[in-house]
Amino acid sequence: MFRTGHKIIFATLLAAIGLPAGVGNTQDSSTRVAWAPSYGGSCEGCDLRGRNMSGWDISNANYPRADLSGALLRATRGIDVDFTHAIAEFTDFRQAVLDGSSFIDAELTEARFDKSSLLNSDFSRAVMLDVKLRGARLNGATLRRANLTDAYAQGADFSGANVSLAIFDNAQLKDALFTNTTMTGASFKRARLDGADFSNVRLMEVDFTGATGLSEANFEGACAGPLSKVPANLNLTACVPLDGTLLVDLK
Repeated sequence: MFRTGHKIIFATLLAAIGLPAGVGNTQDSSTRVAWAPSYGGSCEGCDLRGRNMSGWDISNANYPRADLSGALLRATRGIDVDFTHAIAEFTDFRQAVLDGSSFIDAELTEARFDKSSLLNSDFSRAVMLDVKLRGARLNGATLRRANLTDAYAQGADFSGANVSLAIFDNAQLKDALFTNTTMTGASFKRARLDGADFSNVRLMEVDFTGATGLSEANFEGACAGPLSKVPANLNLTACVPLDGTLLVDLK
């Protein structure tokens, strides 16, 4: 499959992460390793804690249930990577390009995504406590039921994302963008929202209890549903039912 020179390089890379070269060539092994520059493969359930993969290209790779806690993936390119059920606590994804990747049910406590590109990525039900998302781009991303309590997401762009039933309690969201975001049932309790942009958002069952900076946030074109907890001084218009709206079970 590989020329001799490539075999040597691949074996060296496998040795660098503490696994034998033969693992990479075992087709039926669930723990084979594919971490290599410009290499996408499968590494289901692998132990990659503390590994340095900064700047590598792992696009289209499959790493479900892998443990990347404390790993370095800074400026890594990972388009359409499967991180489903992965553990990536304290992992450094700063300035990475992870568009279209799946972090469904992933453990991302205190992971760092500052200035990362996460366009159309899926963080459904991900645990993202104390996650760092400063300046990150999450346009079109899905964060349904994600828990971002205590997140640091100043200047993050959630425009066009789906954050329904997501928890942003105590989050730092100064200057964050939520334009045209779907956020039915989202919670922003005690969140800091100075300069945040909620323009053209239907605030259905959204909870802003104890949130600060709302008077400095932009709600142009936004409306509030009857079950939303929004300060009266915002003077938001009531949302009207959309034509053809279907009732959706959010449980």
